[in-house]
Amino acid sequence: MPTVHFLCGYMGFGKSTIARRLAIQYNAVILNNDEFMRELFGRSLPEDEFQKAHDKVSKFTWQLGERIISIGTSVIFDRGFWSRKSRKEAVERAGIFCDSIQFHQIECDMETAKQRVLNRTATNGDALDIDEETFDRLAHCYEPISPDENLNVIYYKNTLPLFS
Repeated sequence: MPTVHFLCGYMGFGKSTIARRLAIQYNAVILNNDEFMRELFGRSLPEDEFQKAHDKVSKFTWQLGERIISIGTSVIFDRGFWSRKSRKEAVERAGIFCDSIQFHQIECDMETAKQRVLNRTATNGDALDIDEETFDRLAHCYEPISPDENLNVIYYKNTLPLFS
C-alpha cells in the first residue's frame, strides 16, 4: 500500500539523511522543498521573497505527491512540519488521497543541528544559505510532535531509529 511519509524536525536534525534511507526501504520518491527552492530560486533569496517562493514550491510538491501516490508509489515529504498546525493540515490534506500516513520525528540537540547547518552552508554550494542568526531566529517556530497529536510516529535520535 502506498504511504505518505512526513519527516518532522528542525533544520540540521538529519531529515534528508532519514529520507534517503526511507526511499530505499520503501521504494519511495522524496519531495524535498529545499532542493526545489535551490533549483528554482538559488541558494539565497531575500527574506521578503522567500515565503512567497516557498509557498509555490509547497503547492507544487503537494500536487506532485498526490500524483505519485495515485500511481501506487509511496512519497516522502522532507520538509520539517515544524508546527502542530502544519502537521494537522498535512494529515487532513494527505488523508484526501492516501489512507496510509506515517510521521518520522527526528530528534537532535540544537547545538549539533546548528553546527551541521553552518557547516553545510559553508561547504556545500548546493545548500540553502542559512546563517547563525537565521537558525537562532527561527528555532522558536519549531515544535516537536506531542503525544496528544495522536499521530502514527517513528522516532529517531540523531538519525538513528529509537522506537515506533
